[in-house]
Amino acid sequence: MIERVVLIKLKKAYATDEQRAQVAAATASTLPKAEGVRALRIGTPADGRTRRDWDLCLQVVLDDVEAVERYRVDPVHRAYADVFLRPMLERIHVFDFERFEPES
Repeated sequence: MIERVVLIKLKKAYATDEQRAQVAAATASTLPKAEGVRALRIGTPADGRTRRDWDLCLQVVLDDVEAVERYRVDPVHRAYADVFLRPMLERIHVFDFERFEPES
């Protein structure tokens, strides 16, 4: 499994609690429809230090690295990233991790 971690900083005009909540809600209703998404977690800043640097953290779970590429080019994901998010976006950092499940 791959955990795709996406850190999003919104432009100042959009970096409000209300706007973060709206982006989180739109993300929750949109991205699960993109190809290969097995799970999605969305976080907003829990403290002032985090809020200064980032507005949202997305964790998208996909099957494998090949699924990452299919997800990346999927029309649902492209519309979310290019049409919905891009106008509000100051910066974005994306990292892919192999998911490790510790044994009990």
